[in-house]
Amino acid sequence: EGAIKEVSELLDKLVKAVKTAEGASSGTAAIGEVVDNDAKAADKASVTGIAKGIKEIVEAAGGSEKLKAVAAAKGENNKEAGKLFGKVDDAHAGDSEAASKAAGAVSAVSGEQILSAIVTAADAAEQDGEKPEDAKNPIAAAIGDKDGGAEFGQDEMKKDDQIAAAIALRGMAKDGKFAVKDGEKEKA
Repeated sequence: EGAIKEVSELLDKLVKAVKTAEGASSGTAAIGEVVDNDAKAADKASVTGIAKGIKEIVEAAGGSEKLKAVAAAKGENNKEAGKLFGKVDDAHAGDSEAASKAAGAVSAVSGEQILSAIVTAADAAEQDGEKPEDAKNPIAAAIGDKDGGAEFGQDEMKKDDQIAAAIALRGMAKDGKFAVKDGEKEKA
C-alpha cells in the first residue's frame, strides 16, 4: 500500500510539473523558428516557467542528486552562437557560422548536462533577459534582449552546456525565435 501511495504522489508531482512547463511553452509558432527580421526577446514568463517546470519534473523523478554528479562541460569554442539570440544590425546578427556553433554546442554535450544547466539556473533568483555578452546563465540568455546580438561574453555562458541549455529554453519559449542576417535564414 505504501508503494502505491508513493507512486501516486510521484505521478501527481509529475503531472503538476508537466503542466507548469506546458503552460509556459510556445503556443503556436514552430519550435526554434529562425527569422530573417529583427529578433525580439523571448517571453520572460514562458522561459522561466519552462525552466521551473523542467526542474520540478527532475525533482519529482528523484533526479536532482544524480544531476549534481554530472560533470559540467568544459568546451568554450562555440560562444558565437550568442549571435542567434538577438540582432543589433546585419553585421552583428547570427549567420551560418553562428548556427554551426550552436549545433556544435548542442552536440558536444549530453542531455544530462543540458538538464543540469537548466535546473541549476532555475534554482537562482528571478531573472531578467540579458544581451548575450551580459548573460550569466541560460535563463537570462534565453529570454535575451532584443538589441543583443553578440558572442556570449561572460565566462559562465561560454560553456557548451550553458549554450545548449539556452538554445533549448529559447526554442521552446513563447516568442523564442532565433535571429539571422537577412538572406541567411535558409542556411541556418
